[in-house]
Amino acid sequence: MTDSHSTDAFWPRQMIPVTPETIKEVTRDGGERIAAASLEQIPGIPAGSIIHDNGCGAGAATAMIIASVAPEIASSLQIKGTDIDTAAIAAYNARSKYSSWPAEGLVMDSNALSFPDETFTNSIGNAMVFLTRNNGIDAVKEMYRTLKPGGTLLVNCFAYNPHLGAVREASRSTREGGTLPAWDSFEHWQDPAFIAGILEAGGFAKEKVKVQQREVSVDVGDFDRHAEVTWSFRGMPSVGWNRLDEERWDEAVGLLKQEIGKTEGFRILEDGSAVIRFVIHVATVIK
Repeated sequence: MTDSHSTDAFWPRQMIPVTPETIKEVTRDGGERIAAASLEQIPGIPAGSIIHDNGCGAGAATAMIIASVAPEIASSLQIKGTDIDTAAIAAYNARSKYSSWPAEGLVMDSNALSFPDETFTNSIGNAMVFLTRNNGIDAVKEMYRTLKPGGTLLVNCFAYNPHLGAVREASRSTREGGTLPAWDSFEHWQDPAFIAGILEAGGFAKEKVKVQQREVSVDVGDFDRHAEVTWSFRGMPSVGWNRLDEERWDEAVGLLKQEIGKTEGFRILEDGSAVIRFVIHVATVIK
């Protein structure tokens, strides 16, 4: 993400701002699909469960939790969604009210949860642990602390994200010296042993951690628009945008589309929408 509030930085005129609306536009139902595939890796959530949706965003994981159980079980659940982003929590609570979820969203830092010890029967981090500090160890420690003995933790990360290589290639090809994007730091998450090690470092017993791999395909809508938004969000180089990025914007977006189009599972539907394949690691453990 970029800091659109900086006054002395250069911003290409084509850049699409990061807002809750554009985040939803670029992710579509990807968060829900990742959450659904992840929830399939644990036993069904029983009645009366007390669940933490950590880094909840607008509620993708909560929605899939509710959808995965019978209505009578859903009504018995207690769900706390937390996120450091106030706009995300506002969207979460609006969605919860509209959908009559047994859920409450709270603004909270995943690295310093305010919940008491041993609060939850289930703790879920959907596409969030790799975005937190210290490679997620601090957040996992807090999830361990607030999980009841016998409770289940579920976190996931990308084993393969086609955007990563595509953005790197566009960066190398359109910038002097091949300057890479500022966020070029996720490759280590491709190894399942890495996320397993994060859970162990967070306090969970090594022998209890399970990591499974699942594929998720997401309809990202209009491919041209998706590429523009993706480059806006992820293309900023480590030294910040410059005028050459503005001049070569269309070239970079074209290369991004070209590279994503080469990836396994990519296809264009009859209505012009693009489908992109991702692979995730799903890590689960019982405390």
